[in-house]
Amino acid sequence: MGILSNEVNYNNLKHNLNQCCLENFSCKHCNKRNCLIGYSKINIYNCMKNNITYVENGFDNIPVSDTKIYDTHSLVVAIADILKQCRSCKEDHFNNCLINVLRSCYEVALFGEPQEYDGNALSYLKNLQNINKNIADKIFIE
Repeated sequence: MGILSNEVNYNNLKHNLNQCCLENFSCKHCNKRNCLIGYSKINIYNCMKNNITYVENGFDNIPVSDTKIYDTHSLVVAIADILKQCRSCKEDHFNNCLINVLRSCYEVALFGEPQEYDGNALSYLKNLQNINKNIADKIFIE
């Protein structure tokens, strides 16, 4: 079973997103659905409002064409927090889980595309080692 709404630390999710957001520095305004961070904020708000933890078509609608540069450290911290909140649901993992959608958005910002996730944080980190050992090590340390 995936994560329940009362198990999600929405304050951490919102804080981490705000740390990654560039609106005040370079964007001047958020292009919501076309921005990885704006899209994530919309999904968090909707899940909180409706007391759910899934995003309908969330994974498929990730704005992978967002090419803005984000602060690597903020993204690393955000992914580490996501992994701490993840239930390591293994076979019950599904792509449209809020936690998965947010992690995937951060991955697009860091690696250019979502990464494979099988519902297990440790195997995920091991796979990241093959993509970017430096970033994988930083996520693990966080």
